Amino acid sequence: MEGIRISSIQALMLAVASITVTGHLLFIPVIINHAGRDSWISLLFAIIPAVLIGFVIALLAQRYPEQSLIEYSQTILGKWIGKIVAIIFLFYFFHEASLSLRGFSEFYNSAITPRTPLMIYLVAMLILATYAIRNRLEILARTNQTFLILMIPIGILASFLTHKDKDYQNLLPILEDGFSPVVMGAFNITSLYSSFIVMAMVFPFVSNKKKLKRFSILTMLILIVMFLGPVSGVVTVFGEERAMGLYFPTFQTLRDIEIGALQRLDILGVLLWSLGSFSKIALFFYAIVLGLAQLFHLDDYKILTIPTAALLAIFSLITSDDLIGIYRFLMHIYPYFATLIALVIPLLLLLISQFKQLKRG
Repeated sequence: MEGIRISSIQALMLAVASITVTGHLLFIPVIINHAGRDSWISLLFAIIPAVLIGFVIALLAQRYPEQSLIEYSQTILGKWIGKIVAIIFLFYFFHEASLSLRGFSEFYNSAITPRTPLMIYLVAMLILATYAIRNRLEILARTNQTFLILMIPIGILASFLTHKDKDYQNLLPILEDGFSPVVMGAFNITSLYSSFIVMAMVFPFVSNKKKLKRFSILTMLILIVMFLGPVSGVVTVFGEERAMGLYFPTFQTLRDIEIGALQRLDILGVLLWSLGSFSKIALFFYAIVLGLAQLFHLDDYKILTIPTAALLAIFSLITSDDLIGIYRFLMHIYPYFATLIALVIPLLLLLISQFKQLKRG
């Protein structure tokens, strides 16, 4: 284990930054295509599973304070079954990092510089992420803390500047198509919040673990609030039909802002998603190499960073042919995949751990 410590606030700021950027960049179109003008209701439906995710991960971290997810999976399930489950978690981290990397690259390639090859963005981001994690978790946490302090005011400013263009009549009628689309939208949101499981690789380094449950639940509630504005804002600005046809609706909202002679404030979105994408990719990259080092009992994870970065770049390119393929995956496959690995399995680990504890008396 690394001989450094970070605060609970720094740890949970990592979660806020990583979940927010992926959600705003890739998941808002998916949620809107499921639930339409009722997407904000889907967010409310997702509160209970989101809180459950935070509670389960934090409780496991408190029960095994010096072990990561990879380590206590083997403690709970035994050596061989535990290793299989640990490999499943590592695959999830790898897939999540490559998906975020490809999403970030597609955003730049589609919305900003369409003639630039995807590989340029992949390599540039991986170089930055590799440098960050080779300097260890403390540097990554402090860097993200600085970024988030910049990102939150940008998000608030963007919401304020788009207020004059919003027509809240676009949110009516409510539940016109019943509860089924709303439930599917909530399922997608739950799968997005399932990526909170990466914090199980970070919590062992938190200096004070007594308030982890409280902070984790608070983080999930903050995330719900942070998505209410962007999800409802896109529909109120563009209307349901146009919002469902946009690949990056929140970015388009910023692009359409006009304040007198001041136009094209989409630079705010570019800055926001660039900083946030770095935080998420670096965090999951860190979880992969640290988890591999723990699984194979290596003294230092740094030797794994360059080969893992190369694999991430390759996998990101072959994951899907284009952005449409990514959205299809996020709509129809990802919710089941992510919820199973990042919510159901941790919940089973907690139940088995509790059963063993009761059996020991």
